[in-house]
Amino acid sequence: MNHWLHGMFTALVTPFAGEAIDRGALAQLVRWQIDQGADGVVLGTATGEHATLSPRERLDLLTVARAAAGPGFPIIAAVGSNDTAATLGEIRQATAAGASALLLRTPYYSRPSQDGFVAHARAAASATPLEIILDNDPDRCGIEISLPALEALGPTANIVAILERRGDIQRCDRIARIRDRRFMRLTGASDAIPAYLLAGGCGAVTSLGNLVPQWLARLMAAARSEFFVQAQTLQRRLVPLNDVLSREPDPVGTKLALSLLHPQLSPACRLPLVATTPAWIEELRQAVEDLPCPARGRAAAGPFLAAASRPALA
Repeated sequence: MNHWLHGMFTALVTPFAGEAIDRGALAQLVRWQIDQGADGVVLGTATGEHATLSPRERLDLLTVARAAAGPGFPIIAAVGSNDTAATLGEIRQATAAGASALLLRTPYYSRPSQDGFVAHARAAASATPLEIILDNDPDRCGIEISLPALEALGPTANIVAILERRGDIQRCDRIARIRDRRFMRLTGASDAIPAYLLAGGCGAVTSLGNLVPQWLARLMAAARSEFFVQAQTLQRRLVPLNDVLSREPDPVGTKLALSLLHPQLSPACRLPLVATTPAWIEELRQAVEDLPCPARGRAAAGPFLAAASRPALA
């Protein structure tokens, strides 16, 4: 039987209403993810604008999402900073608030040595009984988790997986060869999901799941069933949208596209994130309108909701 981490997990946006988190919209988004077949959601990632959220707001995200989802749906809390003591406090709060597991980001800006990272991760693991996924994001954090560091963390029983943001297939294979420990491997690269699963990965954490969760769930199911031609076909249909989104920092494009699919949701991000040129916004609008779906409608009509025969967010 597969571990519950085998699947598609949406790195959920944080909806805002003015200066505050829009709790009602957050609850609706969580329920929609469940309805559309996501295997879980991840709160407080860069897509969720973690850096602009207060500790109280980060806890509120988890509390609202858990109440909306009920007890059984996997909710992963992204935690951690470049202060180990603060990280441990955040971990204890997330554990008490009902997180299913934790995504531990690599300490950013301070760029610790690999030994320092190992000590940080061990301290984090000792602060919770929950399973921990290591977040290897060298582009944002400035360091890459080395294979020797992973090997050193092998005996830490509740560190069970690693999220590889770059989707490096060769590195996925090297992680599989670490002695005495089998870390589950997830990709954060939306354009590499079929190839990553073929290389032994177990799933994906993706911001694209905010927009097309049912499509990605189908893609994941095809790849896991070894229908890789079908999975690649599904993947290719999402290339135009992925290309436009990649040209601006996440979640600027994700939130704008989501507001086109669900007009009642605000596209607002907190500063310093802003939408840029009108030309890029128009490109994104066109990519959203061109999303693959059997029942074609204007972007504002919510084509994926229509295609799935699901009710729109109320």
